[in-house]
Amino acid sequence: MQCTKRKSNTLEVLVKLLEGGKVSGYFNEHLHMDELLEVMPPMGGFNTSYHPTNVKTYIGLAAGSGISPVLSNIKESLYQEPNSNAYLFYSNKSMSHVMKKAEIEELVKKFNGRLKVIYLVSREKHEDELFEGRICPDKLEQLFERHPEIDVKESTYFICGPAEMIKSVADYLKKDKKVPAIQVLFEYFTAPDEENTEEMSDEFKAIANIESMVTVIIDDDEYSFHLNSKKESILDKALKDNLPVPFACKGGVCCTCKAEVLEGEVFMEKNYALTEEEVARGYVLTCQCHPTTNVVMLNYDV
Repeated sequence: MQCTKRKSNTLEVLVKLLEGGKVSGYFNEHLHMDELLEVMPPMGGFNTSYHPTNVKTYIGLAAGSGISPVLSNIKESLYQEPNSNAYLFYSNKSMSHVMKKAEIEELVKKFNGRLKVIYLVSREKHEDELFEGRICPDKLEQLFERHPEIDVKESTYFICGPAEMIKSVADYLKKDKKVPAIQVLFEYFTAPDEENTEEMSDEFKAIANIESMVTVIIDDDEYSFHLNSKKESILDKALKDNLPVPFACKGGVCCTCKAEVLEGEVFMEKNYALTEEEVARGYVLTCQCHPTTNVVMLNYDV
């Protein structure tokens, strides 16, 4: 579910219906006009800093409904940075499956050459074979060759789509094209290894079995509890104790349960939301964290 803010201050929410999905099912099948909903503020790090003096190139890499957060960032760059340009590489099964096509074409006209859009289709023919198939490292290499004006290493990337696409493309940009990690931004809708039902990873099994006193700061209040490093995550234990901790996906994707480690150390099993810089500064996803020292203090007020 993604939210887009327009200049009119209207919020547009795109909710993809998932089979068995409680929230997406409610939004698509039961939500009524004039119904009021209480929502949390935006979370996560799928954005960058914009400034009117910037002269940058932004590249959106989207597949299917992944267009929503990617397009939001592309629009923000075009509106806020009059000297920046953007490219959108957008993959779908066919042109009839392209979401937000009218809005995209309107933006192309509005920004008069500053936005270039390249559509790719995976289940229908195109007069140019380059535009057949899905976004992947090989396809992206060909697209860059077709557009030599793109300074690949200096551009900022917004990536959203299937987990396999995100991982392969992000790795390709960072490792093969030497794009700094801070310029490769991505957002997962679900955890990449969602199908993996193993109870513990090898890394988790290897951590020491200890008892810890964990203190969490929430809205300037402190709460403490005992937790064994081999048992539930810090977030799950806090929820079991009915503490007012923020959370959503519990899969290391949404960043809602982000906190800063103030004291001690923790093991974070998965991370699909925090940047390398945030991790280096001590931020963690508490849904994936287990204490590895006898005393741990975390601050949710960040």
